[in-house]
Amino acid sequence: MSVILLGHQKGGVGKSTTAVNLAVALSIEMFKGDTKNILLIDADPQATLYRWSQRREDAGLISFPCIRLEGNITQQIKRESEKYEYVIVDAAGRDSREMRSAMLASDIMLMPTKASRADLELLEHMAETVEMSRDYNPNLKVGVFINMTPTNSQAEKITAKKLLKEFPEFKLMSTTISDRKAYRDSFSSAKGVHEWKDSKAKSELSCLLQEVVNVIR
Repeated sequence: MSVILLGHQKGGVGKSTTAVNLAVALSIEMFKGDTKNILLIDADPQATLYRWSQRREDAGLISFPCIRLEGNITQQIKRESEKYEYVIVDAAGRDSREMRSAMLASDIMLMPTKASRADLELLEHMAETVEMSRDYNPNLKVGVFINMTPTNSQAEKITAKKLLKEFPEFKLMSTTISDRKAYRDSFSSAKGVHEWKDSKAKSELSCLLQEVVNVIR
């Protein structure tokens, strides 16, 4: 059993989109399309992940088990993780109680970040939060990946990777996720890019998934 947390103090970095795409990729690549081994936990008041799950069910697609939690969710996550192979948690940002408590029950926290300096500078505060969490969950791994990068430029990626080296608390993932229309369109249709028609987006998610699995192992 493995718990994957999507967390960041900043909103709009793509946590929910990454959560659904990892879930779909896991189901297709590891369970031949079966979803019953993967639990989605929406721990964000915006309920983006939960609404995606409901739309998926309404559309007649194979649905994922999905629940909503709030407050101190450490023990709930631990209990649920005993029933599933993978648990994917989408936690509220803004240094929320949900994010901090989820960190105590997770194997890995994935932090999407945009490549701008303004976004990257927020990692300093997150580094402090990670160190505090490791006092109670010393095995917590934290992977940062650059999200929503321009498809026609490498400059931002290079700058971001250079800045991220200043934070040894995080593992910089090799995979970068581009700003592709396929992510928005598939999400709107309650699907993941593995169920869409953009092979480049699917390849990116496959690479990210493999990195996550390797880190957990």
